[in-house]
Amino acid sequence: MSVFYKLAQNSIKDSKVNGKWFAHTAIVGTVDLNYISELIQRNCSMKRSDVNAVLTELPEVMRDMLQHGYRVKVNGLGAFKIGIRSKGTDSVGEFNAREHIVNARVVFQPEQEYDAATGNRTKYLTRGVSFADINTMAAKAALDAKEQEQQEQSEPVEP
Repeated sequence: MSVFYKLAQNSIKDSKVNGKWFAHTAIVGTVDLNYISELIQRNCSMKRSDVNAVLTELPEVMRDMLQHGYRVKVNGLGAFKIGIRSKGTDSVGEFNAREHIVNARVVFQPEQEYDAATGNRTKYLTRGVSFADINTMAAKAALDAKEQEQQEQSEPVEP
């Protein structure tokens, strides 16, 4: 299956790339924890309810570990850590965390695989990805549906 994209033109007047076309991912839906649990159940000996219980607990445990200063690595997925943005001060003595730390965010670093033969690193989650223009796919699906409809209309009806 492919990752779908659609093209959008940059319309920011002061941009160096104004007028150029860029691909943006086109999301086709959302899967939730129950759906993921169902898929995992099919591939292992655990019941969906057990998988769901473990996956439901994961964000809470991750939050605790992140807030205690740990980097959390999920094998096959990647690593998470807390990143912060702060205002600068002229000296160390002037810095006040409550006043100068502006926000916190979660930083995700996808797991990578190293190919010794080529020296390339590939992100595990994007290995083997292919792309398809969603507009082309939608047009093809519409054409296929129209052809199917015409074919059904031209078939003789048995008495």
